[in-house]
Amino acid sequence: MPTQTLTLADEIQELTAPLVESGRYASAKEVIHAAMDALLRTEVGEEAYNKACIELAEEGEASGLAEGDIFERVRAKYGWKPFAE
Repeated sequence: MPTQTLTLADEIQELTAPLVESGRYASAKEVIHAAMDALLRTEVGEEAYNKACIELAEEGEASGLAEGDIFERVRAKYGWKPFAE
């Protein structure tokens, strides 16, 4: 993978400097890597959670216990658009 050099904004430098100075991280690069890993875990986790919620809601709707289009009622109530399939 090619190396890229980034200039950190002052705000980011202010956040990374204490972490490096504490010895927790060896460099600002390590702090940024850790932050990106955490972001990725969060995004993947949210995506899996949302998918599970949709699957469970569809299962509940298919059970016949709920009448009408539950998703349509929720979308109408909150002004949401359907997910792209």
